[in-house]
Amino acid sequence: MYEWMDATATQTLADCSLPAREELMTLCELNGDLITTQFTNDDLSKRIVQGFVFPKVTLALETLSSLATDEDAPSAFLPCDARVPLWKKCWYLFKEHGTCGLLNELTKTNAEAPWLVSAFACYCLAAIRWASSLRGSFYPHIVLPIEEIVSLFSLTCNWEESAIRAFAWHPHTNKCAVAWKDDAIRVFTANSDVVPTLKHRLQRCVACMTWKPLSASDLAVACQTCILIWHIDPSSLSTRPSASCAQILSQSGHGPITSLAWDPKGRILVSASPCDTAMQVWDVARESCVALRRSGGGGVSLLRWSADNTKLFAATPSKMFRVWETRMWSCERWLDLSSRCQAACWSPDSNTLLFCTENEPIIYGLGFKDIGMTTGGARAAVQCADMSKIMLQCHGQDTSAGGVIQDMAWDPTGERLAVLFKPSQKNTQDLIALFSTRLEPVLEVIPSGFVRGEPGQKPELISFQPNFRQGALLTVCWQSGKVSFIPLMFMPSQAINDTSSSTYKNPTQTSTLPTELFSQS
Repeated sequence: MYEWMDATATQTLADCSLPAREELMTLCELNGDLITTQFTNDDLSKRIVQGFVFPKVTLALETLSSLATDEDAPSAFLPCDARVPLWKKCWYLFKEHGTCGLLNELTKTNAEAPWLVSAFACYCLAAIRWASSLRGSFYPHIVLPIEEIVSLFSLTCNWEESAIRAFAWHPHTNKCAVAWKDDAIRVFTANSDVVPTLKHRLQRCVACMTWKPLSASDLAVACQTCILIWHIDPSSLSTRPSASCAQILSQSGHGPITSLAWDPKGRILVSASPCDTAMQVWDVARESCVALRRSGGGGVSLLRWSADNTKLFAATPSKMFRVWETRMWSCERWLDLSSRCQAACWSPDSNTLLFCTENEPIIYGLGFKDIGMTTGGARAAVQCADMSKIMLQCHGQDTSAGGVIQDMAWDPTGERLAVLFKPSQKNTQDLIALFSTRLEPVLEVIPSGFVRGEPGQKPELISFQPNFRQGALLTVCWQSGKVSFIPLMFMPSQAINDTSSSTYKNPTQTSTLPTELFSQS
């Protein structure tokens, strides 16, 4: 057993301070306390955020109009009665609906295809459906519609209905990218009125976005059938970059893509799909990829790269996850989970992995040691915190908190952990649990309190800004499309301790580059 945590010190939500009343909202953390205020109290808000500059995230008019309707693009055009050659129809159906859509159209009685072609298409479609049903009996998510697959594995609470579907902070500058329900992406920069809007015909079912490290302009977007790499000139005044600014990376059978991860040096990009058992490792400049495939699992649903560049976490839709070491690209797997892994995050020193499962309100911890060409992971995980639902009596109001976890976010200092809960049929969660964490001498997860938004707002996404210097900046995306920036102001332990005596290692100074997966030719 790795002596990196006191296994007997399991924390619960009952140890948290009481949440604020429903008419109050959380403004910030100051001197270890969560400060709340009335929604209409602008004076206190201005005093607290004085000196901080955040991007101003707003809904565009065209986004608002698109959220009010569920119509798709083809419905805006009248049907064409002109005679179109059969091969053109087939090519269109294949590009828009895939192989199954093409075969399904050819089997219709009113199809213009010869009877021999229709019969062949019918047999092919039956074989594909039989094979899909056979595989679907082992992995039921494969037979679901594309939108339901993305919604199932997205870290957004209610991906199909939420106004915001994905959010990404830039790792070095004060700007963020927001993906909306209409599949448009807008880039907001602090102290700038220029808001580029990114649209592309292949930009559908956006599930994840991530900025390239050590770059000012490259944004990777996970789409239904491909990855789009947007090259956005930060000095440009254009608000509508053309489609030529997007680089398309696609691989047959690799979709829908639900997770992306750049290595900390920005050299390679890894993509994952719940319907593909292989992770694709991309050399973006060459537009080439190498498949890292292992049998079992039914696909890859979530990726998390450690800060020191030596380990890559990969969850599967089954009760198993893997951790890859990036020197020789071997992996170890952990089996017999209660259900599939829902969320995970690495500690800043890359020695601890926190994860949770889909149907269990428990945060588990897994310790790692650098012992050469293996991941060095512990054989068994340790229970860190119990997030079981509890009822709290708060100022005469009964408030429920906790339950099954949707996502977790660990700030770059390793001293704050935010937990987002899944909404249930009986109760819609409007609280975010906040924990204080310590990495030395052993891992400690200490309940701190609850974060509440404006009255009636439901949280959908959470993240921390990577380069906030006054502590940690918690970012919350709400169901209505609003984005809150909640500064958690504290003095990080690393800044207090002498740098020479600190056991924390800066990943930018000690990282080991992964073995090159691509040939030099």
